[in-house]
Amino acid sequence: MTIAERMKQRLSQVGIYAPGAQALGWELNAYAAALEQLYARLNVLFRERFIVTAQAEGLAAYEQLFGPVRSDESAQSRREKLLLRLNLGDGDFTPAGIAKAMESFGLSYSLREFPALGKLNIDADTDYDAAQQAWIRREVEKIIPAHIEFQLTFNSMSWADLDALNRTFGAIDAENQTWNEIDSRVHQ
Repeated sequence: MTIAERMKQRLSQVGIYAPGAQALGWELNAYAAALEQLYARLNVLFRERFIVTAQAEGLAAYEQLFGPVRSDESAQSRREKLLLRLNLGDGDFTPAGIAKAMESFGLSYSLREFPALGKLNIDADTDYDAAQQAWIRREVEKIIPAHIEFQLTFNSMSWADLDALNRTFGAIDAENQTWNEIDSRVHQ
């Protein structure tokens, strides 16, 4: 039964709308059309409100809480990352919790711990542009406990990659790069 039919049925019991009143029927149809649009929009809002059912609009709203909108990824991947991020708790400042957080913002990485030194190295395994690197750095700084010293590098070149360049130490030294620049070297 449509909204217009339900309105007519319920109002007929009150007796203020005569069954043959054409103008009153048009009025009810206008109300019904507006209510149908409202219900359609409410259904979308209810769907978008929850991460497990959200699609583009709802996922984008949640993603904006944590950083960039990831519209280039599938809805399922976006949901998984958001759920990981929202489920981080006080007890998640362990290696497993840090790994969960890294996965929540899509970082492809390797993690090396040095517990005796209170240090942690995080190496990004994929090339990221400057904006992505800045965002990832900010997010990592938020999740690493304050008592742990950490280094985050975006050098996606392995030793094998560097050896394959077949360059001498003199050629590398002549580039006059800082350690940060060397740590940030990526595939060309």
